Amino acid sequence: MSKNVGITKEIDNLGRIVIPKEFRNRLGLEREVEVILMREGVLIRNSKYELVMKEKEVGVK
Repeated sequence: MSKNVGITKEIDNLGRIVIPKEFRNRLGLEREVEVILMREGVLIRNSKYELVMKEKEVGVK
């Protein structure tokens, strides 16, 4: 992803937002995601992200 892409979404009465399909596809998001509150905002990533990154770091395929 070389340029920033943004969209405004409404939060429903249950506190949900819909992540657009294009975003999910480009980021490879699966059905289950991890939501992390950070100082800069909210980070959303695949729930298996950490395991995959650790496997890559130690050379496991």
